[in-house]
Amino acid sequence: MNFNEFKIKSKRRLLAYWYKAIRRRIAVEDKTVLFFTFQGKFTCNPKYICRMLHELAPEIRCVWVTLSDGERQDFPDYTETVLFGTPEYYKALYGAKILVDNGFNFVKQPMEKKKGQYYIETMHGSLGIKRIDAASNPNVKRNRIGYRCGELSDYIISNSDFETDVYRSSFWEKTPVLMYGHARNDILINGRDDTADGDLYDKVRNFYGLPHEAKLALYAPTFAREASKEFEIFDAGLLRSCLAERFGGDWYILKRLHPRDARSRSVSSDSDYILDGNLYTDIHEIMVAIDFGVTDYSSWIFDYVVTKKPGMIYAPDLEEYQNSTGFYYPITATPFPLAKDNFSVSDIIRNFDLKKYDEDVDFFLKSKGCVDDGKAAGRAAEMIVNLINDKLPES
Repeated sequence: MNFNEFKIKSKRRLLAYWYKAIRRRIAVEDKTVLFFTFQGKFTCNPKYICRMLHELAPEIRCVWVTLSDGERQDFPDYTETVLFGTPEYYKALYGAKILVDNGFNFVKQPMEKKKGQYYIETMHGSLGIKRIDAASNPNVKRNRIGYRCGELSDYIISNSDFETDVYRSSFWEKTPVLMYGHARNDILINGRDDTADGDLYDKVRNFYGLPHEAKLALYAPTFAREASKEFEIFDAGLLRSCLAERFGGDWYILKRLHPRDARSRSVSSDSDYILDGNLYTDIHEIMVAIDFGVTDYSSWIFDYVVTKKPGMIYAPDLEEYQNSTGFYYPITATPFPLAKDNFSVSDIIRNFDLKKYDEDVDFFLKSKGCVDDGKAAGRAAEMIVNLINDKLPES
């Protein structure tokens, strides 16, 4: 951390304590909702809840937290934005009736929830395999924040029996769980976006200047890890040629870095068929548009699974990652074929059995008790309207 970063963080912390001390002077506004995603953008579950909320009750004020000064990209006109760590942010924090979070965000700085406020946690995963409990993560600060989030959350939204068990065994042991499904998965179930953008298949292709008939694959690994040895680099060219051989068509590869990595580096390539997937904000819109998906352990593919479109896992560091992070269930229990090297990628794609994959997906979703049905955003938005009127949901 350099000196400027230290000054910024110190100033934010001082402001956090100051507004925590004077929070009672800030009136709670009944019709204000404050949304905060770890990406700092209009995305994830809060995005789709916000849009449905605006449709149901346009008089409600929707305020969003950003992480960079003046950022308004992709935010609709009916929203307002405040910059994290500023006086405007803390006034919104203690002035909003409803706080909507997608993962430990409001508790990054010291805060207290006021009487009359409701804290709704949506998280940002679904049926993901990576453990999130404190016992599997040595980061004491992160775990302290997690427990604080669990303590303050009035409700947490789940999309499955499996996910509810994850919440109960991590930071939300006593928090009421709402089995609504995940709002961000609605467009994956429906294959379209009914609230705004229409045909997402062509929207994504038009964004990248591709023709309608172009085939798209997404390669999006989880955040980069320090390894004790070098692992084989994923061969996007091989992926492209194998996909063309098995499924036909002219393929392009969207390579998307984890948000944590995208802040410090970017996708670079000399190949015109490798495109920067981070340029497009909403990965769920990308999932609607793609024809094939590849990751290592990232949670996005466990949302993507509800589309039933083909996907696979490329995990050359499987043993090391499993020993350091841990899984809730064996990676072989997913419906996704597993490759540990590029040779296996080639073999899997060239012999991809769509019928078996479809059967494996159905079994996987049923075994996890998944309740996603394409109507989650409506349930969450209606719940928020009821909370604004102090009508509590049934959990």
